[in-house]
Amino acid sequence: MDLWTSPNYLAILGVISHYISETGELQQAVLSLLKLDGPHSGVNMASSVLGVIKDYGIASKVGYFMMDNAESNDTMI
Repeated sequence: MDLWTSPNYLAILGVISHYISETGELQQAVLSLLKLDGPHSGVNMASSVLGVIKDYGIASKVGYFMMDNAESNDTMI
């Protein structure tokens, strides 16, 4: 995951998945590029990320999260 502000001041939250396919190959997919409304808070980001996880039905398959060391990321997780 990564959160950044676009040149036109939109907060964009990117969610990307890396996984092993049924044939044993490493795969990756962009799951979502969300416009984040409101503050860049961990609580706000968590709500958005949880929505993506629920939409894909992958809650039982999520193992790890990779992101930078922003304090709001700790709150989000």
